[in-house]
Amino acid sequence: MQHRYLIPSVPLIISLFFAAICIAAAQEAPQEPVVIGAPVGAKLKKPKVEFSHDKHAALQCDTCHHMLKQNPDIYSCSSKGCHDLGNPTSSKERKSILYFRNAFHANSKVSCNGCHKALKKEGKPAGPTSCKKCHTVK
Repeated sequence: MQHRYLIPSVPLIISLFFAAICIAAAQEAPQEPVVIGAPVGAKLKKPKVEFSHDKHAALQCDTCHHMLKQNPDIYSCSSKGCHDLGNPTSSKERKSILYFRNAFHANSKVSCNGCHKALKKEGKPAGPTSCKKCHTVK
C-alpha cells in the first residue's frame, strides 16, 4: 500500500506567503482621532480637520487610502506624490486633484465631503458637509 501525502501546490504556497506578508505589514488604524495634515508650506484659510477612524470603521481602508496597494507605506493624502499641491497658482492647478484641498472636497464618493453629501442624498446617516462642522482644530 502506497502512502500519499498531500503536497500543496506551489502557487498556493506562494499566495499564502504573500498574504502573510501583507497582513504583517498592514498598519492598524489609529485609535485616537488624527488631525489631517496639509502639504508642507500650504497656506490654510480654515482650521484643520480632526478625523476619527473609529466613526468610519465600516469602510475598507482603501476607500480613502485609494493608493494603498501601490504605495503601502504612504498613509497621508498630502504625502509627496499624492495630493501634495499646497498652493495652486493657476485655475488649472486649483481644479487639479493633486491640490490637497480637492482630495477632501471634490464631488466624488472618494472625497470626504463628496461621500458625506452622497450618503445624505441617499437618506443614510452621513457626516458633516458644512465647513464649520469639520474645520475645528485651531
